[in-house]
Amino acid sequence: MDIFDRRYAEAILRYALRLESGDVLSINTEEENSAFAHDIAELAKEITGNGTFIQTIENGKVVSGEEACTDYPIDRKPTALLYIPVYQEYDQIDGERALTVPEIQRFRHLADPLDNPLPSIAFAAAPVPSDAWGMMIDSDGGREIPASFISSLLSLEDDDFIAHLKENEDLLIYERNELNRLRLTKCHIEDENGTDITFSFLKDSVFATTVTELASGRRFVPTVFSSDIFRALDPFSAEGYITSSRPFMLFGKTAGSFSASFCDGAMTDFSMNENDAELMNLYLSLDQNGKRLSELSLSEISSEASDIDYMALPEWDRMRTVSLTMGGPRPESLRDGGSGANDSITSLSIPVGTDSTTITCTDENGEEFVIMDDGFIREDF
Repeated sequence: MDIFDRRYAEAILRYALRLESGDVLSINTEEENSAFAHDIAELAKEITGNGTFIQTIENGKVVSGEEACTDYPIDRKPTALLYIPVYQEYDQIDGERALTVPEIQRFRHLADPLDNPLPSIAFAAAPVPSDAWGMMIDSDGGREIPASFISSLLSLEDDDFIAHLKENEDLLIYERNELNRLRLTKCHIEDENGTDITFSFLKDSVFATTVTELASGRRFVPTVFSSDIFRALDPFSAEGYITSSRPFMLFGKTAGSFSASFCDGAMTDFSMNENDAELMNLYLSLDQNGKRLSELSLSEISSEASDIDYMALPEWDRMRTVSLTMGGPRPESLRDGGSGANDSITSLSIPVGTDSTTITCTDENGEEFVIMDDGFIREDF
């Protein structure tokens, strides 16, 4: 295992999953990433003292399984789950036929069910650098591009990178708690790039992060990297217009230069180049609620993700800056079932933040707070 793989494996197990002595890890992987899965099983053995279940999947189905790094059968159920996907190459989409749910999921536009139950054990999905991923970002690129992104996001060149990640996480949790303390109800975003929009937060929602906590108090990071704070919106409240500030993925293609107007929460018109517009129209045709703004996501310009223009991985790309999501919101910010949340099978996050973005919110008493400006969440609410 080279130094990158070793440190990435350390970040996955010691930071994202928080493995401890006595835990049992289960890995789902594809044959292409089998060697990395076994390297992780070796490291898991050092941490937990136990072997690891490894299941090889093909076309979404388990085709083989083994108990790795153990001389005897594992007699406990898994206490942590890891998925190591292969980055998919995206073929030209046929917009003349209806897409199936698995196809929407393959293009990373499938929304999470709003009634997702709280997790009972830690889990994470850890993408592995590949030539296919690198070429998605740059036609002449290769594995080294996503490898450099992962190294930057997780500060892998820093010998104390685990402590650094946990410090950033503690700050993120603190900022989330402070935002929730304000009991905000309405929001206005404006900047010099062409965004000026107002909306209300969903009544049964709170600010949340991708850092997840089990009932036991154990934290884990399902996306391995985390730098965002997000909250669901009233899907009928958005008024104004937005302009994209970074590229984003749309049906496996890189889209940009997007602007749109919203009224009563729904997109009324948009502008982008002809090829991208065809894909946007396809997205809008999948679900009538896919055109409604459903979520605000905040990420500071000091985040390790902010210096990266495009990662071709939507779950990380929405952490580069302030983003607004159309379609279904993530269920983590919903409370009491998220009554009134936008129930859509599709989801698409649009980056809108710049270093001139100002976000002003109003609390339930009508008092205004500037919660973000110059790319930073304010400390003096």
